[in-house]
Amino acid sequence: MQGDDDHELATVYSNSTRVGSSVPLKVDDPGLAAAIPSPGPEAPQVDQLNVKKSRKRRNFLLSISGMWRSRHLAFFRNLCTRKSKRMSALRHFSIMHLPPVTITLALLSLYIAKVNWKEPSNEGLNALQFAAKSHETVLLLSLGDILLYRISYGLDRQDIGVPLGFLPSSFYLAAPFRYLASRQLWAPTFKSSKNTKHQWATGAMIVSVSILCIAASPLSAIAMIPRLGWWKNDDFDAFADDGGSPLAKWLPHIEYRTVLGSESIPLPGVQSLVDPIKAFLRAGVDVDLHTNFEEMEFSNISYSNYDEGPQSVSLAQENEITYATCPLSIVATLLRVAVNRGAQAFPGPWLTTCKQQIQGHGDGTAWKQPLLAVKCQYGLTDSHFFNFSSVLLNETLTLDGDKDLAGVDLHNLTRGDHRFLNLRANKNWPVSADILFGSSENKFTLCLVFARWSAADTWIELPRSFQTWSNFEEPIVQSISNRSSDFIHLEDKWMDGIATFSHKSFFDSMAEICEAAPSFVPRCYEHALALHITDGLAQTGNVFLSPGYKPQTEQSNDSTKQEDAILFIRYYYTYAYRFESSRGIPLAFTFLLLHVLMVLIHLVKIIQSKDPWQGSDWDNFGDMLVLALASKPPDGTNDLAQQSSKSELWRKTVTIGCDGDEGYFQIRLREQKGYQRTRQQEEESGGDFS
Repeated sequence: MQGDDDHELATVYSNSTRVGSSVPLKVDDPGLAAAIPSPGPEAPQVDQLNVKKSRKRRNFLLSISGMWRSRHLAFFRNLCTRKSKRMSALRHFSIMHLPPVTITLALLSLYIAKVNWKEPSNEGLNALQFAAKSHETVLLLSLGDILLYRISYGLDRQDIGVPLGFLPSSFYLAAPFRYLASRQLWAPTFKSSKNTKHQWATGAMIVSVSILCIAASPLSAIAMIPRLGWWKNDDFDAFADDGGSPLAKWLPHIEYRTVLGSESIPLPGVQSLVDPIKAFLRAGVDVDLHTNFEEMEFSNISYSNYDEGPQSVSLAQENEITYATCPLSIVATLLRVAVNRGAQAFPGPWLTTCKQQIQGHGDGTAWKQPLLAVKCQYGLTDSHFFNFSSVLLNETLTLDGDKDLAGVDLHNLTRGDHRFLNLRANKNWPVSADILFGSSENKFTLCLVFARWSAADTWIELPRSFQTWSNFEEPIVQSISNRSSDFIHLEDKWMDGIATFSHKSFFDSMAEICEAAPSFVPRCYEHALALHITDGLAQTGNVFLSPGYKPQTEQSNDSTKQEDAILFIRYYYTYAYRFESSRGIPLAFTFLLLHVLMVLIHLVKIIQSKDPWQGSDWDNFGDMLVLALASKPPDGTNDLAQQSSKSELWRKTVTIGCDGDEGYFQIRLREQKGYQRTRQQEEESGGDFS
């Protein structure tokens, strides 16, 4: 510390002698006071060499302090400038890119949330068209700004530059077809140079942005406008307590038997109280069944010998064959209960479908239901010759003298009587059942029955109709012709069992009615048999016919019982945002989210750059034209008008620099010597963009 004391002593003494003053100094430190000589003529002279050293030391310290202060001031000044630039860049980013990204993400959230739009007005749908156009516009602005950033980056870098053909790329985005097919784009893209990687990447970016701009209009409309259709309601619960009677949720496992004998005859319901003639007439078997050669058209007929309510049986006729089907009776009954639950607040159409969950697992499978085809034919001659030629069977049969039918009693087969020929066993015909009806004047009518179980979606649509509708997984004729494991064999005892009434046999009543109109006999038999057999098959698994049955709302604790859960699904006919409504929607969001990814990469570049992008002074064709007019033309061999081809012209690399003499910006060929940016300017522009 001695050196510091000497410095203070010399400084104090020097200051006091500089003004010729001999004012006594008051020093608190005794040691320092003793070291200071008293003023006066006899006072010793201060060492001038020490004084000079002290002054130099003080000036050095002051210079260091000044440098430290200036550097800190420059640092804070640069920090404030960068912060101001970054805030300006973020404002520019928010204006140019946030609107399209926000709209895209909002649309994506609508599809993820599966939003429904109930009964939109025409004005609302028209407004969406304008919204889609607005989305397209802001998409073009965003893509143009990203591409302009890429072009401007090359123009500002003297060591990179931009091919002359790339300059107008950002001005063609509204209609880029002509530019994409021009040499302006492709000639510089594949040019070999030391910046080949950067030029190739820029060309690829121009193509990608141009494709996105072309697709912006349809993509925005595809994503913006909801689709009208049947849409699933995931919140529907048919088993929720609504104050009504409980709905069965579990059923004993239904076996779709393919061999039906006496043990499979349905339990008697209202059958014992029904007059078969009245039920038959009430069904209207003479209904006019339309024939559509392109698609089979069914007519629904209300008919049932078992349910208290009428069962809807669908009939159709094609190529002189009658087809019939209906859902299982228990499925139709459950649907009629569930269809009105939870739909009171919905203004439009809705439908409820029912599926089977095997042992309560899985997403549910379609129930199987009976599918029948019946073909009846008169005996052509007195020899009782029958010729069946159709898509289902191509066989002939002669009753007289057929040794295979020797065991069948055909004598005394009077009008209204019937016999089973059992052609499946006797003649190996691929039929489910056959029945021969006696007629007047020793005539016969032979009917063949083809039946199988076929999976079909079943639903009820309100307020259109309270009847059940079905949609098969495969074409009906093809399904009937397929002799798979689901083909049903109907034994004689089962056929007689479903025809037995307390008043009279159904077959006898049917024969009496059909024989009364000779011109209608074959079709009458076909319709009646199709209705009655289909109704009998539909009683499979109908536990409602069991005495004392109660709906089973919980699964049984008995592990030996096989039970199936019932799954009800509700659909509404409305406008909705759904990915599954069209293949174009996932494709549209693929492109839209690609734009979002480009924006995020652009944002990262802005944040990392020391000189963040705030837009360009040449962001339109007019500014670029003025810049070109203000630039000096190249000299000598670089004269652009003397290029041998346009491809060579578009390959020329240009930059933008400040004229050193006149101080304004101009376009320069990179081969020309001109303004070169300093290392500090190169560093502030950020890292390599390639």
